[in-house]
Amino acid sequence: MRIGLFTDAYFPIISGVTISVRTLRDELEKLGHEVFIISNNHDNAEEERNVVRTGGRKLPMKEMGEFRVGRVTKNKVKDIGTLNLDIVHCHTEFTMGRLGRKVARRYNLPVVHTYHTMYVEYIHFISKLFRRPLRFISKIYSRRFADSADVVIFPTIKVKRTFDDYGYKKKSYIIPSGIYLERFDKNSFPQNEIIQLKEKLGIRHDEYVMLFLGRISREKSIEELIIEFAKVKNPKAKLVIVGGGPDLEFFRSVSIKLGIEDKVIFTGMIDPLEIGIYYQLADLFVNFSMSETQGLTYYEALASCVPLLVKYDSNLEGIILNGENGYSFTDDNEFSVLADKIIKDKKLQAYFIEKSCATVQKFSAKNYAISVEEIYKKVFKG
Repeated sequence: MRIGLFTDAYFPIISGVTISVRTLRDELEKLGHEVFIISNNHDNAEEERNVVRTGGRKLPMKEMGEFRVGRVTKNKVKDIGTLNLDIVHCHTEFTMGRLGRKVARRYNLPVVHTYHTMYVEYIHFISKLFRRPLRFISKIYSRRFADSADVVIFPTIKVKRTFDDYGYKKKSYIIPSGIYLERFDKNSFPQNEIIQLKEKLGIRHDEYVMLFLGRISREKSIEELIIEFAKVKNPKAKLVIVGGGPDLEFFRSVSIKLGIEDKVIFTGMIDPLEIGIYYQLADLFVNFSMSETQGLTYYEALASCVPLLVKYDSNLEGIILNGENGYSFTDDNEFSVLADKIIKDKKLQAYFIEKSCATVQKFSAKNYAISVEEIYKKVFKG
């Protein structure tokens, strides 16, 4: 099949959607399909095979970072029509999603839609004053876009339940995005390189490293993480925050105000191809975010055999096995208590590591693509 993946988030923009789309492209090609990624143009975009750029401009809100939007025109629809697609797969509800939908209507193609982003969690970027009406509009818009597709893919049961509440009634499947497990295998990283990275970041060999990796912005609840980390009693605990984003300096100031700037390390933006070794620094993966639709970083941590200590969210069902590959908590105050418990118990650490390695096998990139391919076969009209 000739498949078009329509996305507003693609390289050089770094996000979970970006990684998910490229992974799906690469794995579908291994299955014998011809796959095109259709996205907005970007000043820093590099030439890449079968990636079609259609223009776009930067949003005025600095919080939206490098994301681009553009117009959907008849000429763009016609240009995409020359690709002779069999399937339109939308990974956004906005510019590229609307373009994909119009291409599908013009050429009578089936539409598969993956809902990646819980937009209600991002309303504060647009307006705090009109938060309630904007949340309502967001729900209606998301549901109507989903209604226009032949089938919808949800990455977790959390997102499926949310859409049930929105009033969505059509056919859907739950398919978590996959990752390349081998990229996070401990055996892939020479010990001397891990030691060198620790020295570069100022981490002593006897310190216990808690790692957060993701976009450094407020919806990720990083402020809460830093505040609760400050309550951890063990003096060897260190927090490493990996990633770039609009609120990095704000979070740095939080650590300074709490007097723990020597215990919190901010790496800034890291090349996606290099993040694997950062997981090798970690003894524990930590996260307070409630805005994740699936959380690829949880999979990456487990693939690196790093246990989890994360705030409970329904998207974690089937990922966090409480007391097996880590702990989840509902009350922020539990974080420091559980962290201190894990740090002092070597047997518990070893048990969590063993279970973490075993948990993640079902989230492989290959299995992800095979599951999506099965949906394509169901809706393909050829």
